[in-house]
Amino acid sequence: MSTLERSWRTATTALLFALTSSGLAIAEPTAPETEVREVVERYFRADALGSAEELKSVFSRASILEKRGSQWVRVTPEALAAHASRVVPDESRRVRKVESLDAHSTEATVVLSVESPRDRRKERLSLRPGEGGWRIVADRRETTSKPPPAEEMRSLRAEWMKPVQPFRLLGNVHYVGANGISAFLLTTPAGHVLLDSGPVEMLPRLERNVEALGFHLADVKLLLNSHAHYDHCGGFAELKRRTGARLVASEADGAEMERGGRGDFAYGDDYPYEPVTPDQHIGDGERVELGGLSLTATLTPGHTRGCTTWSAPIEEAGRRYDVVFLCGLTVAPFKLTNNPVYPEVASDARRSIARVRSLPVDVMLAAHGFWFDLTGKASRLARARRSGAANAANPFIDAGELGRHLDELERDLDQALAAQERSRAP
Repeated sequence: MSTLERSWRTATTALLFALTSSGLAIAEPTAPETEVREVVERYFRADALGSAEELKSVFSRASILEKRGSQWVRVTPEALAAHASRVVPDESRRVRKVESLDAHSTEATVVLSVESPRDRRKERLSLRPGEGGWRIVADRRETTSKPPPAEEMRSLRAEWMKPVQPFRLLGNVHYVGANGISAFLLTTPAGHVLLDSGPVEMLPRLERNVEALGFHLADVKLLLNSHAHYDHCGGFAELKRRTGARLVASEADGAEMERGGRGDFAYGDDYPYEPVTPDQHIGDGERVELGGLSLTATLTPGHTRGCTTWSAPIEEAGRRYDVVFLCGLTVAPFKLTNNPVYPEVASDARRSIARVRSLPVDVMLAAHGFWFDLTGKASRLARARRSGAANAANPFIDAGELGRHLDELERDLDQALAAQERSRAP
């Protein structure tokens, strides 16, 4: 057994996993599972490094069928190896993972996927043991193309930019965004703070929402950002021109804003927006203040390198509530291991989850409405206010919601790490 094979065996034995139809659960793997996963890791490595020699080594006179159109075409291992000659340019965005693994003493079946920015390949592998160990004896593979980024952007905007009646959420916090893309207006006598702009196409609706609540976009003095993706800061350049407001962002996400979203570690250049330069960089634990309002920045990298969770004490009916505006900690769809562009993505996300758990919270809000049941709670809040009951509960006040959301994110991260290719030595 080579040093590399021993390192794979040590790593796979140490990481306990079981793959089920409903997801991944932690369990002690059997010996065949461990050995089969080693072969899969060697296959992943060959695919990632463009190694023809390693690719051929994991196949044993394999029957390889590739779907082309409506036909299944037989391919030889040598033909596959001929295409594996280099590391592809988008390797940092290729996510390889095991969808399911069923191993017995004499045979095993593995379903895996390799997702790139432009397509998704799904393979069903059959493996059998021999004198030289387990090898792949059959591979049925099918590749499907993804819609181009511009089409995906149109689809997301149609789905996430449906109108929502603006409303006062709590104290001086108002919701002025869309159903799936959040924007929050925090009002003060000295001017207002706008947290996130949405994409530039959302600005007309955002302005109508602000005006409908009796405020004016021209009175916005501070622009804050959750993270530097087009659907959260794509309108900042235009807003700065129109309002003269100061834009505050973390240093890392400020750099991405200056690039107009290009060079994002997860999305590359797929979702650009008009570049904009922040007027101020905010550090972890630092505050911005306006008209008696104080917002604290907690840097929570992972979803972006400079993802920023904001928090503020908000007064309502003589009582103080701790409100957390969660940046977004979703990283499970990203390449979490062997990522040459952002090697720390998984560890950063785990630290960010732990950091957010330490924040005092009565109300959890977030960069996407579906993360905190925006439309459902808004409907219940409207009914409660129409009832006129003095003791009507505000459904947004839920001290346990953030913890439940973080538990879900942590499970997603654990499952993604168990499914994705194992970390390899540099």
